[in-house]
Amino acid sequence: MRISTNEFLLGSLNDLLAQQQNVNRLNREIATGQTLLSPTDDPSAASQVIGLANQIGQLNYDTANGQAATQTLQNGVSSLQQVTNLLVQLRQTALSVANGTATQGDRQSAIAIAQSTLQQLVQLANTQGANGAYLFAGSKSNAPAVSTLPTGQVVFNGDAATNEVQIAPSLDVASTISGQSIFMNIPAGTGGVAVSADSANTGGAYALAGGVTSLAQVTAASLAGTQYDISFTGSGSSLTYTVTSGTGTPGSAGYSASSGIVSSGSYTPGADVAFAGIDIKINGTPAAGDSFAVKPGATSSLFQTVQDMISALQMPTGTGAQTTQAQQALQNVLANLGGAQTSVLSAQATLGTSLAQIQSVQAQTSAQSTNASTQMSNLQSANLPQVLANYSESLTALQAAQLAFAKVQGLTLFADIHP
Repeated sequence: MRISTNEFLLGSLNDLLAQQQNVNRLNREIATGQTLLSPTDDPSAASQVIGLANQIGQLNYDTANGQAATQTLQNGVSSLQQVTNLLVQLRQTALSVANGTATQGDRQSAIAIAQSTLQQLVQLANTQGANGAYLFAGSKSNAPAVSTLPTGQVVFNGDAATNEVQIAPSLDVASTISGQSIFMNIPAGTGGVAVSADSANTGGAYALAGGVTSLAQVTAASLAGTQYDISFTGSGSSLTYTVTSGTGTPGSAGYSASSGIVSSGSYTPGADVAFAGIDIKINGTPAAGDSFAVKPGATSSLFQTVQDMISALQMPTGTGAQTTQAQQALQNVLANLGGAQTSVLSAQATLGTSLAQIQSVQAQTSAQSTNASTQMSNLQSANLPQVLANYSESLTALQAAQLAFAKVQGLTLFADIHP
Protein backbone atom coordinates (compact mmCIF):
# COMPACT_ATOMS: atom_id res chain seq x y z
CA MET A 1 0.00 0.00 0.00
CA ARG A 2 1.25 3.48 -0.82
CA ILE A 3 0.25 6.75 0.98
CA SER A 4 1.27 9.98 -0.70
CA THR A 5 1.78 13.36 0.90
CA ASN A 6 -0.74 14.87 -1.52
CA GLU A 7 -3.40 12.39 -0.48
CA PHE A 8 -2.77 13.14 3.18
CA LEU A 9 -2.93 16.89 2.64
CA LEU A 10 -6.07 16.56 0.51
CA GLY A 11 -7.80 14.50 3.21
CA SER A 12 -6.80 17.02 5.87
CA LEU A 13 -8.05 19.88 3.73
CA ASN A 14 -11.43 18.20 3.20
CA ASP A 15 -11.72 17.72 6.94
CA LEU A 16 -10.94 21.38 7.52
CA LEU A 17 -13.53 22.43 4.98
CA ALA A 18 -16.16 20.21 6.65
CA GLN A 19 -15.37 21.72 10.04
CA GLN A 20 -15.47 25.21 8.53
CA GLN A 21 -18.88 24.46 6.99
CA ASN A 22 -20.17 23.23 10.37
CA VAL A 23 -18.91 26.40 12.09
CA ASN A 24 -20.53 28.55 9.40
CA ARG A 25 -23.82 26.69 9.82
CA LEU A 26 -23.75 27.17 13.60
CA ASN A 27 -22.91 30.83 13.08
CA ARG A 28 -25.97 31.25 10.85
CA GLU A 29 -28.14 29.49 13.42
CA ILE A 30 -26.93 31.96 16.06
CA ALA A 31 -27.57 34.92 13.75
CA THR A 32 -31.05 33.80 12.61
CA GLY A 33 -32.21 31.85 15.65
CA GLN A 34 -33.25 29.10 13.23
CA THR A 35 -31.96 25.54 12.98
CA LEU A 36 -33.83 24.60 9.82
CA LEU A 37 -31.93 26.75 7.34
CA SER A 38 -32.35 24.42 4.38
CA PRO A 39 -34.78 21.57 3.58
CA THR A 40 -31.76 19.30 3.28
CA ASP A 41 -30.94 19.88 6.95
CA ASP A 42 -34.04 17.88 7.97
CA PRO A 43 -36.39 16.93 5.11
CA SER A 44 -39.07 15.56 7.44
CA ALA A 45 -39.13 18.72 9.59
CA ALA A 46 -39.06 20.89 6.46
CA SER A 47 -42.14 19.10 5.16
CA GLN A 48 -43.96 19.67 8.44
CA VAL A 49 -42.98 23.35 8.42
CA ILE A 50 -44.41 23.80 4.91
CA GLY A 51 -47.69 22.18 5.97
CA LEU A 52 -47.90 24.33 9.10
CA ALA A 53 -47.11 27.49 7.12
CA ASN A 54 -49.94 26.71 4.70
CA GLN A 55 -52.29 26.08 7.61
CA ILE A 56 -51.33 29.37 9.25
CA GLY A 57 -51.81 31.20 5.94
CA GLN A 58 -55.34 29.80 5.56
CA LEU A 59 -56.17 30.65 9.17
CA ASN A 60 -54.91 34.21 8.66
CA TYR A 61 -57.04 34.49 5.51
CA ASP A 62 -60.13 33.30 7.37
CA THR A 63 -59.37 35.65 10.25
CA ALA A 64 -59.10 38.63 7.89
CA ASN A 65 -62.42 37.65 6.31
CA GLY A 66 -64.00 37.37 9.73
CA GLN A 67 -62.71 40.78 10.78
CA ALA A 68 -64.01 42.42 7.60
CA ALA A 69 -67.38 40.67 7.99
CA THR A 70 -67.54 41.75 11.63
CA GLN A 71 -67.10 45.40 10.66
CA THR A 72 -69.78 45.07 7.97
CA LEU A 73 -72.19 43.35 10.36
CA GLN A 74 -71.59 45.93 13.08
CA ASN A 75 -72.34 48.72 10.58
CA GLY A 76 -75.54 46.93 9.63
CA VAL A 77 -76.62 46.39 13.23
CA SER A 78 -75.87 50.03 14.06
CA SER A 79 -77.95 51.28 11.12
CA LEU A 80 -80.87 49.02 12.00
CA GLN A 81 -80.72 50.21 15.61
CA GLN A 82 -81.07 53.76 14.35
CA VAL A 83 -84.04 52.64 12.23
CA THR A 84 -85.60 51.10 15.34
CA ASN A 85 -85.12 54.34 17.28
CA LEU A 86 -86.77 56.32 14.48
CA LEU A 87 -89.73 53.93 14.39
CA VAL A 88 -90.21 54.23 18.15
CA GLN A 89 -90.23 58.04 17.87
CA LEU A 90 -92.57 57.91 14.89
CA ARG A 91 -94.96 55.60 16.71
CA GLN A 92 -95.00 57.92 19.72
CA THR A 93 -95.74 60.84 17.39
CA ALA A 94 -98.59 58.94 15.71
CA LEU A 95 -100.07 57.98 19.09
CA SER A 96 -99.95 61.59 20.26
CA VAL A 97 -102.20 62.73 17.39
CA ALA A 98 -104.43 59.65 17.28
CA ASN A 99 -106.19 60.36 20.56
CA GLY A 100 -108.76 62.66 19.02
CA THR A 101 -107.63 65.79 20.87
CA ALA A 102 -104.78 66.84 18.58
CA THR A 103 -104.93 70.38 17.20
CA GLN A 104 -104.10 71.35 13.64
CA GLY A 105 -100.77 72.61 14.90
CA ASP A 106 -100.08 69.23 16.47
CA ARG A 107 -100.81 67.53 13.18
CA GLN A 108 -98.56 69.88 11.22
CA SER A 109 -95.74 69.24 13.68
CA ALA A 110 -96.26 65.49 13.32
CA ILE A 111 -96.17 65.83 9.51
CA ALA A 112 -92.81 67.59 9.73
CA ILE A 113 -91.45 64.82 11.97
CA ALA A 114 -92.72 62.13 9.58
CA GLN A 115 -91.19 63.87 6.55
CA SER A 116 -87.82 64.19 8.29
CA THR A 117 -88.01 60.57 9.45
CA LEU A 118 -88.70 59.40 5.90
CA GLN A 119 -85.55 61.11 4.64
CA GLN A 120 -83.47 59.57 7.43
CA LEU A 121 -84.89 56.12 6.75
CA VAL A 122 -83.92 56.38 3.08
CA GLN A 123 -80.37 57.35 4.11
CA LEU A 124 -80.12 54.44 6.56
CA ALA A 125 -81.43 51.99 3.95
CA ASN A 126 -78.53 53.17 1.77
CA THR A 127 -75.89 52.58 4.44
CA GLN A 128 -72.47 51.81 2.96
CA GLY A 129 -69.73 49.65 4.39
CA ALA A 130 -66.04 50.49 4.69
CA ASN A 131 -65.48 49.33 1.10
CA GLY A 132 -68.28 51.53 -0.24
CA ALA A 133 -70.72 48.66 -0.81
CA TYR A 134 -74.39 49.25 0.01
CA LEU A 135 -75.17 46.90 2.87
CA PHE A 136 -78.88 46.36 2.23
CA ALA A 137 -78.85 46.04 -1.59
CA GLY A 138 -78.28 42.27 -1.71
CA SER A 139 -75.88 41.23 -4.45
CA LYS A 140 -76.35 44.58 -6.23
CA SER A 141 -74.23 46.30 -3.60
CA ASN A 142 -72.53 48.67 -6.05
CA ALA A 143 -75.65 50.86 -6.26
CA PRO A 144 -77.97 52.42 -3.64
CA ALA A 145 -80.48 49.97 -2.20
CA VAL A 146 -83.40 52.39 -2.49
CA SER A 147 -84.18 55.53 -4.46
CA THR A 148 -86.99 58.07 -4.48
CA LEU A 149 -88.96 58.53 -7.69
CA PRO A 150 -90.21 61.96 -8.83
CA THR A 151 -93.65 60.90 -7.57
CA GLY A 152 -92.22 60.54 -4.07
CA GLN A 153 -92.47 56.74 -4.06
CA VAL A 154 -89.46 54.97 -2.57
CA VAL A 155 -88.45 51.89 -4.57
CA PHE A 156 -86.01 49.07 -3.87
CA ASN A 157 -83.21 48.63 -6.44
CA GLY A 158 -81.43 45.61 -4.99
CA ASP A 159 -82.32 41.94 -4.81
CA ALA A 160 -83.06 39.35 -2.15
CA ALA A 161 -79.55 37.85 -2.16
CA THR A 162 -77.42 37.55 0.96
CA ASN A 163 -73.67 38.15 0.77
CA GLU A 164 -71.53 35.53 2.50
CA VAL A 165 -67.87 35.23 3.46
CA GLN A 166 -65.73 32.25 4.42
CA ILE A 167 -64.63 32.39 8.05
CA ALA A 168 -63.35 28.82 8.31
CA PRO A 169 -62.83 25.88 5.95
CA SER A 170 -66.25 24.89 4.53
CA LEU A 171 -67.99 27.46 6.73
CA ASP A 172 -69.56 30.58 5.25
CA VAL A 173 -71.54 33.16 7.17
CA ALA A 174 -73.93 35.89 6.00
CA SER A 175 -72.33 39.33 6.28
CA THR A 176 -75.35 41.31 5.02
CA ILE A 177 -79.11 40.98 4.83
CA SER A 178 -81.25 42.25 1.97
CA GLY A 179 -83.32 45.36 2.57
CA GLN A 180 -86.11 43.73 0.61
CA SER A 181 -87.10 41.72 3.67
CA ILE A 182 -86.41 44.59 6.08
CA PHE A 183 -87.96 47.64 4.43
CA MET A 184 -90.22 46.44 1.64
CA ASN A 185 -92.19 43.22 2.12
CA ILE A 186 -93.48 43.85 5.63
CA PRO A 187 -96.72 42.16 6.81
CA ALA A 188 -99.32 44.91 7.03
CA GLY A 189 -101.89 45.38 9.79
CA THR A 190 -101.91 42.78 12.56
CA GLY A 191 -100.31 39.49 11.68
CA GLY A 192 -100.50 40.33 8.00
CA VAL A 193 -104.24 41.08 8.10
CA ALA A 194 -104.93 44.64 6.93
CA VAL A 195 -108.23 46.48 7.35
CA SER A 196 -109.34 49.59 5.48
CA ALA A 197 -112.54 51.63 5.66
CA ASP A 198 -114.64 52.47 2.63
CA SER A 199 -114.23 56.14 1.74
CA ALA A 200 -118.02 56.54 1.69
CA ASN A 201 -118.49 55.51 5.32
CA THR A 202 -120.60 57.96 7.33
CA GLY A 203 -120.61 56.31 10.76
CA GLY A 204 -118.32 56.83 13.69
CA ALA A 205 -116.50 53.47 13.60
CA TYR A 206 -113.09 52.35 12.52
CA ALA A 207 -111.89 48.73 12.39
CA LEU A 208 -108.64 46.90 13.13
CA ALA A 209 -107.52 43.31 13.00
CA GLY A 210 -107.55 42.08 16.57
CA GLY A 211 -105.65 38.90 15.85
CA VAL A 212 -105.60 35.58 14.05
CA THR A 213 -107.51 32.64 15.53
CA SER A 214 -106.65 30.16 12.77
CA LEU A 215 -103.35 30.62 11.02
CA ALA A 216 -104.13 27.81 8.57
CA GLN A 217 -107.32 29.52 7.38
CA VAL A 218 -105.65 32.90 7.06
CA THR A 219 -102.68 31.42 5.19
CA ALA A 220 -104.98 29.61 2.78
CA ALA A 221 -106.95 32.82 2.15
CA SER A 222 -103.72 34.73 1.60
CA LEU A 223 -102.41 32.20 -0.92
CA ALA A 224 -105.73 32.24 -2.79
CA GLY A 225 -105.81 36.04 -2.89
CA THR A 226 -109.08 36.04 -0.95
CA GLN A 227 -110.31 39.27 0.58
CA TYR A 228 -113.36 39.98 2.68
CA ASP A 229 -115.91 42.74 2.95
CA ILE A 230 -117.75 43.52 6.19
CA SER A 231 -120.88 45.59 5.55
CA PHE A 232 -123.50 46.92 7.96
CA THR A 233 -127.24 47.46 7.57
CA GLY A 234 -129.96 48.74 9.87
CA SER A 235 -129.43 50.80 12.98
CA GLY A 236 -129.66 50.65 16.74
CA SER A 237 -130.79 47.23 17.97
CA SER A 238 -131.49 46.23 14.34
CA LEU A 239 -127.89 46.73 13.25
CA THR A 240 -126.60 43.68 11.39
CA TYR A 241 -123.38 42.75 9.65
CA THR A 242 -122.57 40.58 6.65
CA VAL A 243 -119.15 39.24 5.67
CA THR A 244 -118.63 38.26 2.04
CA SER A 245 -115.52 36.95 0.38
CA GLY A 246 -114.00 37.38 -3.03
CA THR A 247 -110.82 38.31 -4.86
CA GLY A 248 -109.57 41.80 -5.55
CA THR A 249 -110.32 44.84 -3.45
CA PRO A 250 -113.87 44.89 -2.05
CA GLY A 251 -115.81 47.78 -3.51
CA SER A 252 -113.53 48.17 -6.53
CA ALA A 253 -114.36 47.43 -10.15
CA GLY A 254 -112.02 44.46 -10.13
CA TYR A 255 -113.58 42.80 -7.10
CA SER A 256 -115.14 39.40 -7.73
CA ALA A 257 -117.26 37.59 -5.16
CA SER A 258 -116.32 33.94 -5.01
CA SER A 259 -118.04 32.29 -2.06
CA GLY A 260 -120.82 34.66 -1.13
CA ILE A 261 -121.66 35.16 2.53
CA VAL A 262 -119.04 33.92 4.97
CA SER A 263 -120.70 35.15 8.16
CA SER A 264 -123.63 37.33 9.22
CA GLY A 265 -125.70 38.26 12.24
CA SER A 266 -126.84 40.96 14.60
CA TYR A 267 -124.21 43.44 15.67
CA THR A 268 -123.82 45.09 19.06
CA PRO A 269 -121.62 48.21 18.99
CA GLY A 270 -118.22 47.47 20.50
CA ALA A 271 -118.34 43.77 19.71
CA ASP A 272 -115.80 41.94 17.54
CA VAL A 273 -116.62 40.34 14.22
CA ALA A 274 -115.00 36.92 13.87
CA PHE A 275 -114.84 34.86 10.68
CA ALA A 276 -112.46 32.60 8.70
CA GLY A 277 -109.85 32.55 11.47
CA ILE A 278 -109.78 36.36 11.76
CA ASP A 279 -110.94 38.59 14.60
CA ILE A 280 -111.88 42.17 13.68
CA LYS A 281 -112.33 44.81 16.35
CA ILE A 282 -114.88 47.53 15.56
CA ASN A 283 -114.33 50.72 17.52
CA GLY A 284 -117.38 52.99 17.62
CA THR A 285 -120.76 52.56 15.97
CA PRO A 286 -120.97 51.97 12.22
CA ALA A 287 -123.82 53.42 10.16
CA ALA A 288 -125.99 51.58 7.66
CA GLY A 289 -124.06 51.20 4.43
CA ASP A 290 -120.64 51.39 6.08
CA SER A 291 -118.15 48.71 5.07
CA PHE A 292 -114.61 47.60 5.77
CA ALA A 293 -112.24 45.63 3.53
CA VAL A 294 -110.17 42.89 5.15
CA LYS A 295 -107.11 41.58 3.32
CA PRO A 296 -105.13 38.59 4.65
CA GLY A 297 -101.51 38.40 3.52
CA ALA A 298 -101.27 42.14 2.92
CA THR A 299 -97.82 43.71 2.81
CA SER A 300 -96.47 47.22 2.84
CA SER A 301 -93.12 48.97 2.77
CA LEU A 302 -91.72 50.92 5.66
CA PHE A 303 -91.44 53.98 3.46
CA GLN A 304 -95.05 53.67 2.29
CA THR A 305 -96.19 53.42 5.91
CA VAL A 306 -94.48 56.73 6.71
CA GLN A 307 -96.02 58.29 3.60
CA ASP A 308 -99.41 56.90 4.67
CA MET A 309 -98.92 58.59 8.03
CA ILE A 310 -98.29 61.92 6.31
CA SER A 311 -101.39 61.42 4.16
CA ALA A 312 -103.48 60.48 7.22
CA LEU A 313 -102.37 63.62 9.04
CA GLN A 314 -103.35 65.72 6.02
CA MET A 315 -106.88 64.29 5.85
CA PRO A 316 -109.71 66.72 6.70
CA THR A 317 -111.35 66.41 10.11
CA GLY A 318 -114.19 68.88 9.73
CA THR A 319 -116.98 66.35 10.22
CA GLY A 320 -117.43 63.31 12.40
CA ALA A 321 -117.16 60.99 9.40
CA GLN A 322 -113.98 62.70 8.25
CA THR A 323 -112.48 62.44 11.71
CA THR A 324 -113.30 58.73 11.77
CA GLN A 325 -111.71 58.22 8.36
CA ALA A 326 -108.55 59.99 9.55
CA GLN A 327 -108.60 57.92 12.71
CA GLN A 328 -108.88 54.72 10.66
CA ALA A 329 -105.91 55.77 8.55
CA LEU A 330 -103.78 56.56 11.62
CA GLN A 331 -104.69 53.30 13.30
CA ASN A 332 -103.63 51.43 10.18
CA VAL A 333 -100.32 53.30 10.27
CA LEU A 334 -99.79 52.34 13.91
CA ALA A 335 -100.48 48.69 13.10
CA ASN A 336 -98.06 48.80 10.16
CA LEU A 337 -95.39 50.47 12.28
CA GLY A 338 -95.65 47.59 14.72
CA GLY A 339 -95.01 45.15 11.87
CA ALA A 340 -92.09 47.26 10.65
CA GLN A 341 -90.50 47.24 14.10
CA THR A 342 -90.80 43.46 14.22
CA SER A 343 -89.19 43.19 10.78
CA VAL A 344 -86.23 45.40 11.74
CA LEU A 345 -85.71 43.63 15.07
CA SER A 346 -85.74 40.28 13.29
CA ALA A 347 -83.06 41.54 10.88
CA GLN A 348 -80.97 42.78 13.81
CA ALA A 349 -81.24 39.35 15.43
CA THR A 350 -80.11 37.70 12.20
CA LEU A 351 -77.04 39.93 11.95
CA GLY A 352 -76.36 39.45 15.64
CA THR A 353 -76.38 35.67 15.15
CA SER A 354 -73.77 36.03 12.40
CA LEU A 355 -71.63 38.20 14.67
CA ALA A 356 -71.80 35.66 17.48
CA GLN A 357 -70.86 32.86 15.10
CA ILE A 358 -67.86 34.79 13.78
CA GLN A 359 -66.65 35.56 17.30
CA SER A 360 -66.92 31.90 18.28
CA VAL A 361 -65.11 30.68 15.18
CA GLN A 362 -62.38 33.33 15.46
CA ALA A 363 -61.65 32.24 19.02
CA GLN A 364 -61.08 28.71 17.71
CA THR A 365 -59.09 30.01 14.73
CA SER A 366 -56.84 32.03 17.03
CA ALA A 367 -56.14 28.96 19.17
CA GLN A 368 -55.38 26.85 16.09
CA SER A 369 -53.08 29.52 14.69
CA THR A 370 -51.22 29.79 18.00
CA ASN A 371 -50.77 26.04 18.19
CA ALA A 372 -49.54 25.83 14.60
CA SER A 373 -47.11 28.71 15.16
CA THR A 374 -45.78 27.03 18.28
CA GLN A 375 -45.25 23.75 16.44
CA MET A 376 -43.48 25.51 13.58
CA SER A 377 -41.31 27.46 16.02
CA ASN A 378 -40.33 24.25 17.79
CA LEU A 379 -39.26 22.76 14.47
CA GLN A 380 -37.33 25.82 13.31
CA SER A 381 -36.09 27.69 16.36
CA ALA A 382 -32.59 27.08 17.63
CA ASN A 383 -31.70 26.18 21.22
CA LEU A 384 -29.31 29.09 21.53
CA PRO A 385 -27.42 27.95 24.65
CA GLN A 386 -26.77 24.56 23.06
CA VAL A 387 -25.93 26.10 19.67
CA LEU A 388 -23.48 28.54 21.31
CA ALA A 389 -21.81 25.68 23.13
CA ASN A 390 -21.58 23.67 19.91
CA TYR A 391 -20.26 26.71 18.09
CA SER A 392 -17.53 27.31 20.67
CA GLU A 393 -16.54 23.65 20.62
CA SER A 394 -16.54 23.47 16.83
CA LEU A 395 -14.60 26.72 16.49
CA THR A 396 -11.93 25.48 18.91
CA ALA A 397 -11.66 22.21 17.01
CA LEU A 398 -11.37 24.08 13.70
CA GLN A 399 -8.67 26.38 15.01
CA ALA A 400 -6.71 23.38 16.36
CA ALA A 401 -7.06 21.55 13.05
CA GLN A 402 -5.93 24.61 11.14
CA LEU A 403 -2.85 24.94 13.36
CA ALA A 404 -1.99 21.26 12.99
CA PHE A 405 -2.46 21.39 9.24
CA ALA A 406 -0.16 24.40 9.00
CA LYS A 407 2.58 22.55 10.93
CA VAL A 408 2.47 19.34 8.98
CA GLN A 409 2.09 21.04 5.62
CA GLY A 410 5.85 21.70 5.39
CA LEU A 411 6.99 18.26 6.53
CA THR A 412 8.17 15.54 4.12
CA LEU A 413 7.80 12.71 6.61
CA PHE A 414 4.99 11.29 4.55
CA ALA A 415 6.90 10.84 1.35
CA ASP A 416 5.83 8.28 -1.14
CA ILE A 417 6.54 4.82 0.29
CA HIS A 418 7.00 1.95 -2.06
CA PRO A 419 6.58 -1.62 -0.90
